[in-house]
Amino acid sequence: MIKEFRVIRILGISGSLRTASSNTVLLRAATSLAPEGVDINVYGDLGDLPHFNPDLEGSEPPSVIDFRARLHMSDGILISSPEYAHGVPGVLKNALDWVVGSGELVGKPVALLNASPRATHAQASLRETLTTMDARIVPKRH
Repeated sequence: MIKEFRVIRILGISGSLRTASSNTVLLRAATSLAPEGVDINVYGDLGDLPHFNPDLEGSEPPSVIDFRARLHMSDGILISSPEYAHGVPGVLKNALDWVVGSGELVGKPVALLNASPRATHAQASLRETLTTMDARIVPKRH
């Protein structure tokens, strides 16, 4: 009997556009430390998404269609985000807004990372947003 081997596909999303972002570095570390059978790809086009506009529903730009497809094809999502002014960076919130109505995160496991222990407000805000979107938040383990 041959056992089928299935790769688990995780999409990593950094909430920062900075080239040297510690949150992006954290995702890249997760990529290199992923066990066999787990493939983590870091999404690098967050800054290419246009401002969310519900009037574009049905005629979304290619960057939005690509983002939605990558989310859809992933088995889970790993988000590492900084905190700006006690909140989620606008670029990350914008990306999430693009998938509220299309539902790519419904039931999808999402784990949250953060490179700064002081960034608790953004984490709480992300949890609230993702819970509202019916994502399945992976609980923090101590």
